[in-house]
Amino acid sequence: MSMKIEKYCFYSLCCLLIWLPIPLGSNRVWAWTISELWIAFTAFILFLDLYRHKKGQILDGLNSYRWFLLPFSLFQVWVFVQLLPIPLAMLQVISPNAFSAYLMVDATYGYLSLDPGATYISWLKGMNYLLFSLIVILTVHTTQRIKWLMMALIISGTFQAIYGAINVLIGTTHSLVFNLSETNIATGSFVYKNHLANYLLMCICIGIGLIVADLNQRNSIGFREILSGILSSIMSTKMLSRLAIINMVITLVMTRSRMGNSALFAATMLSGIIALMVYKDRPATLKWLLVSIFAIDVLILSSFFGLEQVRERIVETSMTEETRYLAFEWGVHIVRDFWLTGSGMGSFAALFPSYSQRAIGYYDHAHNDYLQFVIEAGLPATLLLAYICGKAIILSIATMRFRHSQTCKGAAFAGLTATIAMLIHISVDFNLQAPSNALTFITILLLIGAAHSVIIKRRKRV
Repeated sequence: MSMKIEKYCFYSLCCLLIWLPIPLGSNRVWAWTISELWIAFTAFILFLDLYRHKKGQILDGLNSYRWFLLPFSLFQVWVFVQLLPIPLAMLQVISPNAFSAYLMVDATYGYLSLDPGATYISWLKGMNYLLFSLIVILTVHTTQRIKWLMMALIISGTFQAIYGAINVLIGTTHSLVFNLSETNIATGSFVYKNHLANYLLMCICIGIGLIVADLNQRNSIGFREILSGILSSIMSTKMLSRLAIINMVITLVMTRSRMGNSALFAATMLSGIIALMVYKDRPATLKWLLVSIFAIDVLILSSFFGLEQVRERIVETSMTEETRYLAFEWGVHIVRDFWLTGSGMGSFAALFPSYSQRAIGYYDHAHNDYLQFVIEAGLPATLLLAYICGKAIILSIATMRFRHSQTCKGAAFAGLTATIAMLIHISVDFNLQAPSNALTFITILLLIGAAHSVIIKRRKRV
């Protein structure tokens, strides 16, 4: 019975990943409340089952993920500290700019956060993300489950791609489900086009990794092998993955996201070069797969669905018309005042108007996640998250270089590509502020860890 419960918890995780982007990217109170309850219920059932039947498995499973859990937990602890009442005399020393907010108020205590309500919500989200991470860690522990998790993300991305493309191609003025205003730019079930672009970006990378996992391991191939491989691929999951990637690439281009498309090309090229350099027992078809992604998906298919318009947007972008660079420029001034302790997670919207030098509209996010995390959490806390991403990149390269499992190496390649793509994309947008994208990215980081730790366990048994 214990194995069945744990298996059902894994199925619940896969269904959750498909659900997360559907209700407006889970970026509304009611939507993220549903996901929080879903995660809490699944975690409760899983922890209770493991505690009753496999107490040792909990610590064993978490041990391989210290690189993620320790810094991520410390980050949540710091956000909680931002909510603690601090004597004003001490606050003046720790954060003089936070102290200045209490000069006109008769108060004994103050907070590091300049918007405690928003910070409290951010802390609840962060704790929920941590709980979600534990579910992934404790249920994804075999190569088969790694594949299933990747397939769940591909299914979700394909659904978003089809739904987003249909809304554009039929010329609807309002979305089919949530009745939101629609234009000739794909948004899927998201509100913001760049959130859809970022989500598709991650799912495309996962799809590429799944194809890499199924590549033929033979070092040399002839005409007969190529023909046989083509015929067998037509009826295999590789062809389904290929079609899914094509659909997602088309819709990615239809989002007209400049950095989303640029990040895909740059990340695929960079991770492809790394893979060709370090891949153990490299399949002879790997380089042809990477070439086909550019030749077919980018140069041919995308040209029919708006790649030229994306290119024109990149070329014609005027810094005098684009105001996001002003949010970055003025945000740098906030960093100077709050670089150590941060202004409180979620406080950017309340703080930014006091630093803006002229009316440029309402900005609830910095349109640069690096900048926003430093502003709200401080540089030391942000470096904890940077360490996680850096460690994930190192683990993915090590997995491709030293491990034998094709599934794990494919997952590592997918994780490497998705991580590089995300790190590029968040330099101009706030993709990690959407719960669906943040949880999907956390899943990808932990997928890298699973690809690495599963093989280590297998070696130990041998």
